[in-house]
Amino acid sequence: MNILLNLLLILNALTEGLAAAGLIGGPDGISAAGAGQMWSMHYGFAALAIASISIWVWPHRHHLQSITLALGTLLVFHTGLCASLALAGDQAAGMAAHGLLAIMCVILFVQRRAFAEA
Repeated sequence: MNILLNLLLILNALTEGLAAAGLIGGPDGISAAGAGQMWSMHYGFAALAIASISIWVWPHRHHLQSITLALGTLLVFHTGLCASLALAGDQAAGMAAHGLLAIMCVILFVQRRAFAEA
């Protein structure tokens, strides 16, 4: 389970970090400031916050309270985004990626007492 947890944290940091960079630095990102349609940039900073969870929790990933908070947050985020992308129906790759991360979060959340210290 520790390997799966490490993999989840790394994948979350990479996917959300790259999404943040693309959304903030893309054509509808920071260069479009003042245009009134800043959804891309705003979501980019939210993605950056979700990516940072992996970094913040990394030194404490064996403590039950820390991992419960991190996995719960990631579970809600990835499940919600997978559902949102499924409803939109236009980003199958993003939906699959968030679905996989959500499944990993469910498995780890249910099993967290087996690999985390109280």
